Amino acid sequence: MRAGLSALGAATLGSVVTLLPGRRANDPWAGEDMWELGVDRGSMVAATDGVPLAVREAGPTDAPMTVVFVHGYTLSMDTWHFQRRHLADRFGSEIRMVFYDQRGHGLSGSGSRKNATIDQLSRDLDTVISATTPTGPVVVIGHSMGGMTVMGFASRHPETVRERVLGVGLVSTAMAELSEAGLGSVLDNKSVARLAGLAGRSPGVFTSSRRALGAIISPFIYGGSFGDPATVSPTVARFVDKLIASTDVLTIANFFETLTRHDESAAMPVLREVRTTVLCGDRDLLTPLDRSVDIVEELPDAEFVVVPGAGHMVMLEEPAHVSEVLGDLVADAIMESRRLERAGRADGSGIS
Repeated sequence: MRAGLSALGAATLGSVVTLLPGRRANDPWAGEDMWELGVDRGSMVAATDGVPLAVREAGPTDAPMTVVFVHGYTLSMDTWHFQRRHLADRFGSEIRMVFYDQRGHGLSGSGSRKNATIDQLSRDLDTVISATTPTGPVVVIGHSMGGMTVMGFASRHPETVRERVLGVGLVSTAMAELSEAGLGSVLDNKSVARLAGLAGRSPGVFTSSRRALGAIISPFIYGGSFGDPATVSPTVARFVDKLIASTDVLTIANFFETLTRHDESAAMPVLREVRTTVLCGDRDLLTPLDRSVDIVEELPDAEFVVVPGAGHMVMLEEPAHVSEVLGDLVADAIMESRRLERAGRADGSGIS
């Protein structure tokens, strides 16, 4: 076990733990183009219920390893901006990266309220993988609701995970019980739920309810995005603010129930068989560190990385450190893929 876990009062965990250095107070991202993914290869994939999902790909189509990124609630695939650049620089033609907007977010369609569930998001992830990467080894990385999606995918498609997934990254997420802390404690509120119900009806009649809901939830999500809003890069802060503001209030409302009621504990036995990294900032107010600890307690062989001073948007607050950690996950997956390929040549098997 790596040093530092006991400082967080979790010394009994058996997972590998790293405490990353504290965040810098300066702003290195002035002038940064945070929408760089827009230049990557684009396509639309139809979900099982027909909702169009916007997909971007970077890297050679015949790369031996594919890394699929799943973003979080009220965000878009663009939140992986820094990781896309870092992994491209580090691995070059060895990997292809696949990004997509979850339903109701970014450039993807919205679908019905009844399908605004982790179950459907898990099917969407399976659809994206099947459409873009029908064969070969995969690493899957999810942030926040995207992490819940990855866990849901593991529990609902265990054979695919066992046969093809060589690495899983769970960033600032929760296995269950989100209603008891962070974002869930606000979403699981009778007044907010009532507004959400009204907002989900005719926009022409319930415009005031939609505005009221947005006025309550959006500032809370933004305010809880960073470990220290006073020192976060203004460029990054504006970027996150724009993403949240661009998310339709109906999407925000429609996912209320699934975020507060989901339970992906069934994924844990599957993920125990996969190289997994769990990462969270220790000042995450939306999916608190305790929720990552819950996951790690179920995955004793996982690497557990805690980022001091970082909040929910840890991959934007500490991009270099988070990218390095996720890059190590990908590097391990590449090594494992090569090992399996050698073994497959020897006995005629391999990753399909």
